[in-house]
Amino acid sequence: MKSNPQMQKELEQQLKVAMEAQNQAVKRFRDVIRDIPSGLPHPDGSQRILNASRDLREAHNLVIALLVELNSSLDGDGDGNKLP
Repeated sequence: MKSNPQMQKELEQQLKVAMEAQNQAVKRFRDVIRDIPSGLPHPDGSQRILNASRDLREAHNLVIALLVELNSSLDGDGDGNKLP
């Protein structure tokens, strides 16, 4: 079984990677939005927005899940159990 410090270090590394992926997803989403000069995308533009939005949502959800897991490990005994 991993010790709490090992688990925290791994979670922190995963969080760092996930946050970088989220930042890249934000950049791609903004780039897609800026690429539509009139603000009214044609059908392909709509799909690009949907794809970028989905990627951003997935990246954001991963960051949130890792933050929750890291927080639980910091508040508990390393196995997700809260300490008294």
